[in-house]
Amino acid sequence: MLDQTTPRLRPDRCPGVTRPWLADDGALVRIRLVGGVLGTEALAALVALSATYGDGDLHLTKRANVQVRAVPHTEGELPDGFVAAVRAAGLLPSTSHELVRNVMVSPLSGRAGGRADLRPVAQELDRLLLADPECADLAGRFLFTLDDGRGDLVGRTSDLAAVALDGRTVQLRAGSDQWGDVLTIDETARALHTLTKRFLLARGTGATAAWHVDELDTPPARRHPRRAQPRDERASVVRSAPAARRPGRRARRRTRRGAVARGRRRGARPGRHRGRGDPLAQPAAAGPGGPMTVQPPPRTYGYERDGAAIYRASFATIREETDLSGVPADAEKVAVRMVHASGQTDLTRDLRIHPELVQAARAALQAGAPILCDAHMVASGVTRARLPRDNDVVCLLRDPRVPDLARAWGTTRSAAAVSLWEDRLAGAVVAIGNAPTALFHLLEMIDAGGPRPAAVIGVPVGFIGAAESKAALAAHPGQVPYLVVHGRRGGSAMAASALNALARDAE
Repeated sequence: MLDQTTPRLRPDRCPGVTRPWLADDGALVRIRLVGGVLGTEALAALVALSATYGDGDLHLTKRANVQVRAVPHTEGELPDGFVAAVRAAGLLPSTSHELVRNVMVSPLSGRAGGRADLRPVAQELDRLLLADPECADLAGRFLFTLDDGRGDLVGRTSDLAAVALDGRTVQLRAGSDQWGDVLTIDETARALHTLTKRFLLARGTGATAAWHVDELDTPPARRHPRRAQPRDERASVVRSAPAARRPGRRARRRTRRGAVARGRRRGARPGRHRGRGDPLAQPAAAGPGGPMTVQPPPRTYGYERDGAAIYRASFATIREETDLSGVPADAEKVAVRMVHASGQTDLTRDLRIHPELVQAARAALQAGAPILCDAHMVASGVTRARLPRDNDVVCLLRDPRVPDLARAWGTTRSAAAVSLWEDRLAGAVVAIGNAPTALFHLLEMIDAGGPRPAAVIGVPVGFIGAAESKAALAAHPGQVPYLVVHGRRGGSAMAASALNALARDAE
């Protein structure tokens, strides 16, 4: 990893929606998720986008952002529909500030454990960054971290950070180890924004401007005086020096990072190991691999905690609330599992299952037939322990031939990948849970005299082509045994749950 004190001679190249990275397989698009938060509707939108434009997967980054790979582009410009869909999902609130919304929060903050809920701090910090035109100049790698006191982010290299000391206060940190003021949680976002402004004043201009706090050379303290004393002695907590460090490195880094850090005790030495008396050295804040005592939070809600009981009650509820009268008798468990996966007890209103589907699919799987999936998320949802013959589960979206085929044919990669099934399609069980174009392409292959699968689960999701593709499957003259959910509903979870129910009769 490049040392953060190394001078920079070029702008950063972190990708985003407005500035994708152009790779051999297409554009790589990174979508910032403040605090790693992604709502279900936004997630569904990204799933559909990846299936339509990308490789069918969502890729999680080490900063808890999401990437879509293999997106087509024209000289670096993404399709208008892709950008519009990201914006409609609420994931592109600003094009000018898109690349600087890098805020990490302890993943379970406010949900389980930790000393405080720091999610509101992340949202307020994001609001302040977006409202400040100068903050758009931050490098795309400038990182804020908010550790709720459990220690999962405190050891991570960041530019500006806050660590919860208790349920009301946090301690600030600038750079790798410059501990600063202790503030109330309500003051934290604005304090981090203020430190960001100080960094921007000190970073310089042009190609050599610093990307990170640790790269600063000239402390601006004389122009921007610090408060003389921190409000709490915990703000002066320091760490002892590490066992080994390159000669001269410590003094250099102390000077450079002093440009932003506040509240540091005079004479204290920077380092990485916490000494006795440091509240951050307590087990609740131990870093990865360190000692940690995990305790459940106080029980303040009455709810079922036994997993097996939840499972049994869920299926009993589904059977009580779902109208299964129109479902073939041997397909009831398939329908129940699909309702369980989607949470939609009215699903059977649109569910249509060919009378021979269950028999045909189970016979094929018992004979060792492969399962062919349009998306890796469908394939990943298959429970291998339920497969009767350790059947192959195949998705070819990542096949290197796919991008060229899609470009040559003027279609989606999902559809192009289906064409590569031909040598395995005869007698296979097909599951399409994302891309309507994949289902249309499959039907066109069959119409052209191609191999015939044993059964097709056709539940692509979306607003364009989803309903039409499923109607075409149900009305297909070849009458391949099928399962469809008419209308716009569908998705990977439905497709995978249907596969799991067909693979084994046990509910």
